[in-house]
Amino acid sequence: MVSLRPTFVTPPPAPRYPNTARRRNQQGVVRVEVRLDERGQQLKLTLVRSSGVESLDQAALEAVTTWRFRPEIVDGRAVPSRVEIPIEFALTANR
Repeated sequence: MVSLRPTFVTPPPAPRYPNTARRRNQQGVVRVEVRLDERGQQLKLTLVRSSGVESLDQAALEAVTTWRFRPEIVDGRAVPSRVEIPIEFALTANR
């Protein structure tokens, strides 16, 4: 089961924007898939789609490893699941 709306034990902290990517004005969206067991523990983390910038991809993966998910509930029971998460790295005009 793929969930597009994961729920979290605590709000996930934003990924750290790599300094080199910021200096080079590199932006992008990284798509990460997380496989969870019935307790919401991470089993596997996969880069589904690269942003095209390796440092952004790495920062996204590092951030997601620290996130704590709630288990997916189906018919009142916790079940293993997969979540796909887009992580956007965007530079704003005001610095």
